[in-house]
Amino acid sequence: MAFSIFFFLAWLFVSIFTVMQKRLTLVENTFVFLIILVVSINFSWIIGDELKWITIKKEALPYTAYLLNRSIIIPVLLLIQLNISMARDSIGWKIITILSTVVVLTGANYLLTVLNVATYKNWNPGFDAIYFIFLSLVAFLFYKIIENASEKVVNHT
Repeated sequence: MAFSIFFFLAWLFVSIFTVMQKRLTLVENTFVFLIILVVSINFSWIIGDELKWITIKKEALPYTAYLLNRSIIIPVLLLIQLNISMARDSIGWKIITILSTVVVLTGANYLLTVLNVATYKNWNPGFDAIYFIFLSLVAFLFYKIIENASEKVVNHT
């Protein structure tokens, strides 16, 4: 059951990202995606495997659902959020998109616990929300870094 739900969510978010009007270029989207993916994989490895604050089922389909969430849903949803928030200059708009993304991602992680894919030991959904806010800020920071770097390249040519 968990696999089918998370497969659908991954498919849905990738489809939304594919058809949406993007503010970021292909290079910017790729760079931010890869940075978010690296941070997400390393963070989940530290919290789950090293500190043992979260236990993930090792059965094939539940574990694949967890991997879909960690490796596809989280980065793609943060890219959607970044593209939407960069479409307007309003700080209120950016805060609303970040909070909406944090709610959806925290809900997805909570769904993993409800479906018995993950078990929290010294962790709770509040920590997930803080982590997703941090991840949104990392995405924004690295977008600004690549944007500034690309502006310098364009200005020097």
